[in-house]
Amino acid sequence: MNKSGVSCLALVVAALGATGCATTTVEPGHRGLYFAPNDGGLKRDVLQPGKYRLGWCFMYCTPNRIDDFDVTYSTRQEEIDTKSAEGLNLHLKLSVIYRPIVSELYQLDTEIGPNYYDEVVGPEFRSACRGVFARHSYTELQKHNESIENEVEAEVRRRTAGKHVEISSVTLESVDYAPEIAEKIRQKIAGEQEAARQQAVIAAEHAKKMQIMNADDEQREREIAIAKEQKQAEIESQAAEKKLELEKQTEEQKLELAKETETQRFKAEQELAALETRKKAARAELEVKRLEAQAEAASKIIAAKADAEAEKQLASAKAADARAETAGITPMEVMEHAYDALGHLGGTGTTIVLGDWAHVPSFLFPRVPSLQSAFMLPYPYLAPPPGAAPSPSASAGSSGGDILSSTVKP
Repeated sequence: MNKSGVSCLALVVAALGATGCATTTVEPGHRGLYFAPNDGGLKRDVLQPGKYRLGWCFMYCTPNRIDDFDVTYSTRQEEIDTKSAEGLNLHLKLSVIYRPIVSELYQLDTEIGPNYYDEVVGPEFRSACRGVFARHSYTELQKHNESIENEVEAEVRRRTAGKHVEISSVTLESVDYAPEIAEKIRQKIAGEQEAARQQAVIAAEHAKKMQIMNADDEQREREIAIAKEQKQAEIESQAAEKKLELEKQTEEQKLELAKETETQRFKAEQELAALETRKKAARAELEVKRLEAQAEAASKIIAAKADAEAEKQLASAKAADARAETAGITPMEVMEHAYDALGHLGGTGTTIVLGDWAHVPSFLFPRVPSLQSAFMLPYPYLAPPPGAAPSPSASAGSSGGDILSSTVKP
């Protein structure tokens, strides 16, 4: 084997020895964000606790990493020098409990970074403490400790809103007063103790006075109670007498009302009886009128029926007379009367022809000028003697018609 082959083999072995897999671990209570500079940068997915591979190392280390965040509650203590509402110096020790919001780790890492307490929470916390304590007196720090802590907590939350951090609580650990404040506090405590002693003495004297006053008050109360009982008895006696009098008046009024009610009831019954009598009389009168109307209507019906029957009998008699008169007249007499009526109707010099005369031979009526033909010689007209009635003449022609000729002269 030559030297060049040995060198290549050595390089391969060295490369294999230097090659490995880089990993990292996210501990419990922590969350991570994967950062790959050569593969899209920071990832949005939040990594849960566990072991994660960063990449292969070959002759150099991979640039990939995991930004680790502690998501448990963390406590930071701050010492703050500020002034009270009176302008006195105060040295305070306060603690703030906080943690990042897990669902907003990507925004926290990209906008603020892992050192978010020093960048955001710490400055806002210190500023809020100075502003809140400057509004309160030094005497309120022990009496209203909890309310002041809540006020600081609310102010810090307001200031860090939108910064992707959760503020759990704020606690006031200790307060160091200025020397002049401590002396004033000691003087105040001594004054309060002296005031308490004097109040105890005053209370003892007051108790003695109250005992004496209570004895006098008890005597007066007994006298007042006796007078009150006597007055009460007198009032009750007057009330009983008034009650008896009222009851007596009430009974008298009840009797008067009962009498008046009975009188009114009797009058009402009489009026009802009279009204019932009038009703019966009216019903009887109406019944009489109804019967009279029925009788009158019945009489009119009977009279109408009698008149109708009489008219019927009269008509029957007239019809019988007419039938009797017509029974003795023959058809010939009727015909004669008809011809006479026609003759009188026509007057003098009038000829009346009945039937289809065109087919009747003219020789049957030689004396009728209207029947003469143009080819025949006219016959002289012979007038009947005066006073003679016209005589009818009839002949049957080819059509079977009847012809009547009548001439009447004065």
